[in-house]
Amino acid sequence: EDVTADELADYDLVYAASTPWAKRRSVEWGLAIEPLLQCTDPALFNPSRAEPDSGPRVVWVGKSRGIDRPMLRMALASGADVAIYGTGWKPFIDESLVIAEYLDNALVGTLYASAGVVLNDHWDDMRRDGFLSNRLLDAVACGTRVISDEVEGIDDVFGGSVRTVAVQADVDRILTSRLDGWFPDRQKRLANAARVASEHSFDARARTLVEAVARRRAELGLG
Repeated sequence: EDVTADELADYDLVYAASTPWAKRRSVEWGLAIEPLLQCTDPALFNPSRAEPDSGPRVVWVGKSRGIDRPMLRMALASGADVAIYGTGWKPFIDESLVIAEYLDNALVGTLYASAGVVLNDHWDDMRRDGFLSNRLLDAVACGTRVISDEVEGIDDVFGGSVRTVAVQADVDRILTSRLDGWFPDRQKRLANAARVASEHSFDARARTLVEAVARRRAELGLG
């Protein structure tokens, strides 16, 4: 919400980490804004990091950010045994539920790949404007299942590996039954992981930017 049309008009190339936001602002402001989603590192986040379903059934990795995070709250209310990693939870949950306040990024992929399901949610403004969390990309790249709040575009990007929920009853239905009944089978999730690694890696983003700059330079006659 801090970005203005006047600011963006100074640039030759403009990208946003949201497809719907880019489309809306392109129309409203008469500017060419292209979507360029957040990305993942397939070297750290891939299905080979661990045996599937060999770790915790439900995983949360994230800080409280000073608020009671809705997805974690609903998962705990469903009775799920959640493996929690992150800081700032003392005001909101029993701290004994926190396995560790810090998890090295090099180990997060192993945890995700081994998990039954990874929990995710977004800031209100991210959810409203379609900015997909990078946690979605990391977890799906590991071939695991994800439960998330609803954000426009999730199904298009993740092919069913992410199941969206809106209310407590949705979470209850998933976490109190067999997870396989709510998500694609392992082969489909592996295919989704491969697509994320191919289309949404840091390397893929770098190629997009380098190629776009080269095209723009050619258009301007700069060689």
